[in-house]
Amino acid sequence: MKWLRRMFTRAGEETAPALLMDVRCSKCGEVIQVRVDTRYELRQDVHGGREVRALDKDVLGTGCFALIHVHAVLAPDLTIIGQEVSGGELVGLRPAEHP
Repeated sequence: MKWLRRMFTRAGEETAPALLMDVRCSKCGEVIQVRVDTRYELRQDVHGGREVRALDKDVLGTGCFALIHVHAVLAPDLTIIGQEVSGGELVGLRPAEHP
């Protein structure tokens, strides 16, 4: 069955650098954990004259149908510089553990 896993997995996908983002819904209070792939979901931007990474992510939980939109500005070391969240709040952002 290893061959089947290799067939449907992109090269390097298992060890891809990622962040885990925890978001709390303001309507139902559900805390939703979302994976952010740092290779594809962050874009380079300039904020205050310095290079940063920007993240825009829409999140939908299972407790209700309220859409949560997260816009975060991250430093090159992936720490949060600024954030705007509609429909909820950003609880945490941390590096994902690799198996």
